[in-house]
Amino acid sequence: MTQQPMPNLHPGGATGLAGEVERAAEPPEPRPGHLVVLLVEDDALIRMDAAEMLRELGHEVLEVEYGPDALAALQGRHVDVLVTDVGLPGMSGIELARRVRQLRPGIGLIFATGDTELEGKEACRDAVFLCKPYDAASLARSVHRTLTGRQEQSGCRCPGSPRP
Repeated sequence: MTQQPMPNLHPGGATGLAGEVERAAEPPEPRPGHLVVLLVEDDALIRMDAAEMLRELGHEVLEVEYGPDALAALQGRHVDVLVTDVGLPGMSGIELARRVRQLRPGIGLIFATGDTELEGKEACRDAVFLCKPYDAASLARSVHRTLTGRQEQSGCRCPGSPRP
């Protein structure tokens, strides 16, 4: 039995661990049809269900509870779509979206809400509004809209909300 040579463990070695760490630190490009979705939802059950639906659609999901956690999750990480609850404690989903758009202008944006009127939504005119409660098909359509640019300009049209 022949032994394999030991890898070069010196920092900066072309085949050493330092080289492996450098490659691992670079965010991988998403596969076609595969998106990285940052899901921000303070209700654990809703977050769990939404994450499962997104994973079943073939997407990678980063789950966080609050706005500041979402901003931290974006650091050094490729994210294609932000799905955020609007009524987050501390930092609203609208405020989170404003800050995320400063960091990542091209990120897809989905607001999940049960509110029929949203203050500040004009700051995110190209966002998709997804009404709670939602199912996998509605979530899939919303994600698709972020990619095709066919966003809902009129805000959330939940049952009982007035038609534009």
